[in-house]
Amino acid sequence: MIVEFRASAVADLDAIVAWYDDVAPASTSRILSDIERSIEQLRHFPRSGSPVGRHELRRIVTLRYHFKISYLILADVIQIVGIFRFQDRTA
Repeated sequence: MIVEFRASAVADLDAIVAWYDDVAPASTSRILSDIERSIEQLRHFPRSGSPVGRHELRRIVTLRYHFKISYLILADVIQIVGIFRFQDRTA
């Protein structure tokens, strides 16, 4: 499946990189790899994330750093809606 990022997800990813580059630069590449690994899982197993409420939105949590990746499945496209730390937001 094709993976697309909404502008909100790109902004989230940019904020994650900026924050970790500032406070723990050695961790940034490992965090990005963790996020990329989960997105690659979605490419092959799009329904592996849990549904969020009664909406079409789904969520997967990265294994190592516990980032939430919220996404939609649209025909042959996985649309990444947001990427954030578990405690940061609820969506």
